[in-house]
Amino acid sequence: MKRNLINKELWLSVIAILRYLPKAIITPQVDGLLFYSPQKQMEIRRRVQGLSPKSERVWGTMAAAKMLHHLNLSPGGALGYFSLWDESYGLSRTLFKWLLVDFFPEQPRGLRMPLNFVIPHYEQFYFEQEQKLLLDILDKAWITPTEACGPHPLFGRLTRRQWGKLVLIHIDYHLTQYSA
Repeated sequence: MKRNLINKELWLSVIAILRYLPKAIITPQVDGLLFYSPQKQMEIRRRVQGLSPKSERVWGTMAAAKMLHHLNLSPGGALGYFSLWDESYGLSRTLFKWLLVDFFPEQPRGLRMPLNFVIPHYEQFYFEQEQKLLLDILDKAWITPTEACGPHPLFGRLTRRQWGKLVLIHIDYHLTQYSA
């Protein structure tokens, strides 16, 4: 636990959460089960396919291929595509899970990844490969029963509604980052 209290990324995330709280109160909630609807699946698929290696970001530092890899990690880990570190701890599985998954209707800007999931700046990814993998992961996520999913690396076990909402708002955040 001490390691988590002195973690710079955690404190930057706490600041992002506190800044977002007033907006979270007035923004309509998102139903995570919408993620599994055919209409939302078509919309997400269209937005992901609309990206290109030359897509420019509106904010942030990740290139499009790295952003796609980032989107692949947590649902891909839960579905067996990646072997991810368990970065969860009591506070992340309770308060942070409630705030970021159950309460917040969208992802606040400025959240940081757990330390073991920070993607080094020098690491390169192939856009087409990451885009195809994201679509494969989404196809599997849309049909996989929640009981067959592994835990989220930071929030632990999630319900179907929680997984749907988390993936939906996370994908929307990053696709909006690239105007997709």
